[in-house]
Amino acid sequence: MDEFKLRIYSILNALPTGELISYGELAKQAGQKNYARQVGRILKELPKDTELPWFRVVNSKKEISFAVDSAPYLRQKEQLENEGWLVIGKKVKPL
Repeated sequence: MDEFKLRIYSILNALPTGELISYGELAKQAGQKNYARQVGRILKELPKDTELPWFRVVNSKKEISFAVDSAPYLRQKEQLENEGWLVIGKKVKPL
């Protein structure tokens, strides 16, 4: 596994419950500030039963990036709501 991917996993694993991070910020913290899309690809490859909190990663507008009502959108929405976030359409807001 490459070093960038390991850093992504490490940062994501340390992200506290109830906090969000953008794809771009995650890439920046992992040492590659212009790699937001690569972060998305890396997260897309995670197994469905992963323990990593992938659902805490949103786009720069604090929105879910999946199509509304798609299966991944519904999984992310449910996980975020379980952590106290309000999801209206794609927008993620604190309660």
